[in-house]
Amino acid sequence: MSEISVSNNDPALEHRLKGHKKQVIDVSFNPKNNQIASCSSDHSIIVWNLAKNMRCYAFKGHTDVVTCVNFASNGHLIASSSQDRTVRLWIPTITGGSTDFQAHTAAVRTVSFSPKDDQLLSGSNDKSLKLWNVQMKQFLSSFLGHTNWVRSAKFSPDGHIIASCSDDKTLRIWDASTTQPIHTFTLGKGSGTCVDFHRGGNSIALATSSGSVRVYDIRNNKLQQHYVLHDNATSVTWHPGANYFLSTGLDGTIKIVDALEGRPLYTLEGHDGGINSACFNEGGDLFATGGLDRHVLVWRTKFLTTDSSPTCSTSSVGRVCGE
Repeated sequence: MSEISVSNNDPALEHRLKGHKKQVIDVSFNPKNNQIASCSSDHSIIVWNLAKNMRCYAFKGHTDVVTCVNFASNGHLIASSSQDRTVRLWIPTITGGSTDFQAHTAAVRTVSFSPKDDQLLSGSNDKSLKLWNVQMKQFLSSFLGHTNWVRSAKFSPDGHIIASCSDDKTLRIWDASTTQPIHTFTLGKGSGTCVDFHRGGNSIALATSSGSVRVYDIRNNKLQQHYVLHDNATSVTWHPGANYFLSTGLDGTIKIVDALEGRPLYTLEGHDGGINSACFNEGGDLFATGGLDRHVLVWRTKFLTTDSSPTCSTSSVGRVCGE
């Protein structure tokens, strides 16, 4: 077996967070402090505090699998979606407390805040996207056009447009204010599993069930880049300050790609089994992943100046909820 060289620039596993009883479906960093929210098939949400000697909080209210979790940009609220057909808003404190939103007629797969935190966007197995007013806790409008389950939906950084992907094998771009479609990208193979806007707002990364990650330029509605990275790509997330993205797959790998140079930099392994989700923190120096092994892993990036492309395997760091 050839020896793997490890440099000071290699991403490093810093925390292994244990507390969920079933697989971790999604993870989200608090933009304002050292907290991570995770959600699970065990119907719970856990807010992890990475500061030393800080406890984690477990929130329960959903009655089925929690499919998505998302911190507001001000860090004061968490939104979650569930197969129980609801969206919930939580206050991320020890006392918790939540409000539920009900308008979907089937499992809700995704939820995200608008850039100003005044609206929520949700997507569902009922094939629709729905928009909600956060302060008034009211349903505003529906986006109709997908012909199968909606897997992921996000606002653009300026909040003017929305991107969504579905099991109907399309990536759709919408006008956020009028709910009207702007453009539809048709996928030749596989369906979209996750979308994410580049911070510049002109590019969208799309993870697909066929294992590829595609980058689209929405100024000219063209495919920019196409990478085959996994057996089944489950998530994709852009680095907040550089032209890197990170993808995860059911093959148990994490891929880090330099989109400016168009080449993969790292393949990371740390989870025991498939990985469902990943996210960077606001500063881009950390990222978290959640997997079928019920764990949340926290990694330090360290790769922004690297020139190498090794494969790393790490699995030794541990921490349990409540430590």
